[in-house]
Amino acid sequence: MFFKVYRMIHIIWTAIFAFFISIPIWEGGFERVVYADAFFVALWIIGVVFLFIKKLMKLGFALTILPLLFAIFQFIF
Repeated sequence: MFFKVYRMIHIIWTAIFAFFISIPIWEGGFERVVYADAFFVALWIIGVVFLFIKKLMKLGFALTILPLLFAIFQFIF
């Protein structure tokens, strides 16, 4: 029960970062810089699907964290 709740909370808080990364995609079309954003959003979506497959769950957690790491990297540098 606890793990299912944690999985949903994990999806929600990583979705926030995936949403913030996807904002430039909606604003300016597809320039070269936006492709990296689209790539990380696609990885997040694949990670969410993997979270519901028992054998790929650890990979799903790793893929859903990537937009967060990308956002932190963009903010710092």
